[in-house]
Amino acid sequence: MAPRFTYESTISEHHDHIVDLESDEVIEFQSEEIEKLQQEVARKLGYEVVHHRLELYCQKL
Repeated sequence: MAPRFTYESTISEHHDHIVDLESDEVIEFQSEEIEKLQQEVARKLGYEVVHHRLELYCQKL
């Protein structure tokens, strides 16, 4: 799989991405549950999340 680069404004609200493997469409989404879980996992391991990037590479069901 070739690397994909997405350039976005850093001013916008944080969001994550789903990349459709068939069409290469990039879909932005926000999930408070995912954000909280990432913070919780990092905290349990003795870390604080400073920045993260989540890209899900998916194919339609």
